[in-house]
Amino acid sequence: MIKGVSLEFASTPNLVTSEKWESSSEEERIKEINSLIKNFPGYENIEIINAHNDGQVSLGLNVVMAANERGVFLLDFEEWIKKNIDIGISIWHEPIGDKNSLRNLRGIEVTINEEL
Repeated sequence: MIKGVSLEFASTPNLVTSEKWESSSEEERIKEINSLIKNFPGYENIEIINAHNDGQVSLGLNVVMAANERGVFLLDFEEWIKKNIDIGISIWHEPIGDKNSLRNLRGIEVTINEEL
């Protein structure tokens, strides 16, 4: 177990959002997250992009973090948001482009198809 990471929600089957979450507009859901997020350490680095009624919340980070640091941060945030807003929420980080300078020098380009 990684220090500070809980596996409480990992083994819980079929987490669904509440009726309140589903009946709110996306604007209301984002507003709710942004009003409560101020109680989460590091909130100033999080930008909520969208919040779908099925519980999928996409976000971006305004700082560069190493992959292992980012993973723990996002897991902690997802645990926090499940406990404080709605247990059915899942956090999704917006795609990050390839930052490897060696691949860029060799002319290899990695593209992300967001239409899936």
